[in-house]
Amino acid sequence: MTRWSLRKLVLVATAAAVAAGAGLANAGSAPVTITTPVSGSTIALHSNPYTAVAGTDSFAAATPGTSRFYLRRDGCGTSNDNPHLSTATGTDGGDGCGIVLNAVVGLGGDVDQGAFVDYPASDGMPLALDASRTATGAIDITGTAVGAVEVDVSLEALVGGQGVTVGSTTTTTVLDPTVSDNPVAFTIQPDASLAGADLQGLDLRVHIHGPALDAGFVGLSGKSWVDMPSFSASVNKSVAISVDDATFAHPVSARLDGSTWSVAIPTPAIGKHTIYAESTQGFATSAAVSTTFTVKR
Repeated sequence: MTRWSLRKLVLVATAAAVAAGAGLANAGSAPVTITTPVSGSTIALHSNPYTAVAGTDSFAAATPGTSRFYLRRDGCGTSNDNPHLSTATGTDGGDGCGIVLNAVVGLGGDVDQGAFVDYPASDGMPLALDASRTATGAIDITGTAVGAVEVDVSLEALVGGQGVTVGSTTTTTVLDPTVSDNPVAFTIQPDASLAGADLQGLDLRVHIHGPALDAGFVGLSGKSWVDMPSFSASVNKSVAISVDDATFAHPVSARLDGSTWSVAIPTPAIGKHTIYAESTQGFATSAAVSTTFTVKR
C-alpha cells in the first residue's frame, strides 16, 4: 500500500493539464507526416490486398539529464504550511520548522516523535525517469542539535495513475553543534522496473530520528534538495494510424525506425478513403494529419 494521498492527486491533475503540451518537438506544428499513400493516389484492390502506409516523425530527443527539486515550505504549523518540492528556490517562510529533535536521550536511545514530513512536487511534472542512474540529494539539519541521527529519505511517484515506490535510503550521521548547518547527503537507486517511466507526480518523505541531543530542524531556502535522474523528453514514443475515423477509436500502431514509421494495413473497400496519423510522446499527442486516396477494383 502506498502513501499517495488525495492532496497529491490534485497536484497531479494540475500536472497532467500542463503535460498536454509537453514532450514533443516543435509543439504546435505537425511532428508527424504521411508520405505513403500519396494524397489523391489510386490503389488497385485486386493487385494490392495490403496497402503500405508510411511517413516521418520528429520526436524530441530524450537526452539524459538531471532535474533538481528543492524542499520548500511556505509557513510553519499554520494553514499556509504547504511542504512541497519545487524546481525553483528562494527564501522559505517555513525554514527551520518541521522535524524537531528536542529530547535528551542516552547513548543508544532514539528520539522519534513520528516526525516525518511529505514533500509532494508542485511543479516539474511530468518527469521522464532515468532509472539507470541514482537520485542524489542533501537534507540539511540546522539548529543546536548534537549527537547521532538517522535520516530516512524515501521517494514515491505516480505512474499511470498508481502510486509506486521509487526507492529509499537511510543515512546515519553525527551532528556537529559548532556549525549552523549539517548537510546529510543521500543516494537512492530507483527501482529498475521504473526504467523509462513517465512520472505524473513525485513525493519525497523525510524522517529524522536517533539519539540526538537538544534541538534540530530541517534547513530549507535552497539547503535541502534532491536531484532526479531524468530525460529531457519521454522515451515512450508511438505513431498510430486510423482509417476513415478521425477519432482514432480503433488505432493501428506503426513500426518506428529512426525518424520514419511504417505499417501495412488490409486495403479497404472500393471507394475513397482517408488515413489519419498522430504521434504520441509521453503524455503529449500531436495534431492528426491525413491523406485521402481511392481504391479501385
